[in-house]
Amino acid sequence: MESSLALLLALATVPFQPGGGQSLHVDPPELEVAVARGTSLQLTCSLSCDEDIARVQWRGLDTDLGNVQSLPGSSILSVHGMLTDTGTRTCVGSCGTRTLQHRTMILVYAFPDQLVVSPETLAPGQDREVEVTCTAHNISGPDRLSFALLLGNQTLEGVRAQEPEQEEETQEAEGMPLFRMTQRWLLPSLETPPPPALYCQVTMQLFNLTLTHKMELPASVITLWIGSFVLGLLALAFLAYRLWKRYPPSPHPDTSSCTLL
Repeated sequence: MESSLALLLALATVPFQPGGGQSLHVDPPELEVAVARGTSLQLTCSLSCDEDIARVQWRGLDTDLGNVQSLPGSSILSVHGMLTDTGTRTCVGSCGTRTLQHRTMILVYAFPDQLVVSPETLAPGQDREVEVTCTAHNISGPDRLSFALLLGNQTLEGVRAQEPEQEEETQEAEGMPLFRMTQRWLLPSLETPPPPALYCQVTMQLFNLTLTHKMELPASVITLWIGSFVLGLLALAFLAYRLWKRYPPSPHPDTSSCTLL
């Protein structure tokens, strides 16, 4: 009885390996793969089989499978970066009486660097809140997007963020829509010149992949004019100083030629 119990405990500690130690080899191996729209990706699935030639095949779940090239012991799935390619693909491999599976979730995304900010300039001297907007165009999956208003590399404090707005922008040939998403902020009144480096940053989170685009809000033309005016005054002062050094005034001016009327 004790020997049987010891044997059961020993078997329980041995890791289970389906298919007698054989497993599917998938490249890329991640369970979730993000693909940029318009780019191609190949997923290779293979299985070694000592007993016979392995049968390997990619299959789709509720999606168009795409182009599949199957060879003895392997199968290659080609994805062409269309939005309709998003979905789950399953590689099924058989060796003798054993069957193994590997599922891969493919997400095709659109996130071009097409940001538009408004207003075109931030001018001081306004006694009311200033609205700043940032719009990302031709994106997919707006629920994966987030916006931030940055001062340098830090989030700008003291601003009020409004609810993001999204609209369908274009209808792609494959029947999937692209969106534009707009974020609005209300800045306090600008009694002093605006910050010199204010940015809109848009982030898209895809599984373990983080993508960002950033665009600067242009500096105020008033601020630039004041800066140019100050530089002009400094240049005139420097020129006057050079002339004074070159032609210094006489310490004893000649007044002999002066006559009183």
